[in-house]
Amino acid sequence: MIEVAFHLLGGIGLFLVGMMLLSDGLTTFAGDSVRRALVRFTGTPVKAFASGTLTTLVVQSSAATTVTLIGFVSAGLIAFPQAIGVVFGASLGTTATGWVVAGLGLKVSLGLYVLPLIGIGAFLKLLGRGRTRALGVAMAGSGLIFVGLDFLQGVMQGFAGRVDFAALPDVSRG
Repeated sequence: MIEVAFHLLGGIGLFLVGMMLLSDGLTTFAGDSVRRALVRFTGTPVKAFASGTLTTLVVQSSAATTVTLIGFVSAGLIAFPQAIGVVFGASLGTTATGWVVAGLGLKVSLGLYVLPLIGIGAFLKLLGRGRTRALGVAMAGSGLIFVGLDFLQGVMQGFAGRVDFAALPDVSRG
């Protein structure tokens, strides 16, 4: 049980450090072009909803879409009303992702595929100058978020195997 607690705290830590790095990197890196692009894709409720749906379909995780969105909001790149539309779209995208996974058998573990993103981001931070360094921080932070989510998913799957939920009393029947 101690092992599960340590893994849980470590996964949450990876996730939170990734959020901090992503937010700091985006705040430093964001120029008017990035802000304009985000406004173009989320400027109206319909565009925000569609962007959230498509992004979630691509990354196969509404949590990842929402976490990245939080980074954009905290960096001041996207307004809160626009973010609400993206979150609603991410909810629909989650449902559609389930259908894609069931129909095509396609399921990607982003935790593995973002490891190069973390490495490239670290090299950009160490070797780059100006906005390139900030881009590296944002890339590494984004990768850490996905690694943290993947780690937490693994911890929860292991934890679910140790708990027999069927043995718990049914409190819904008074």
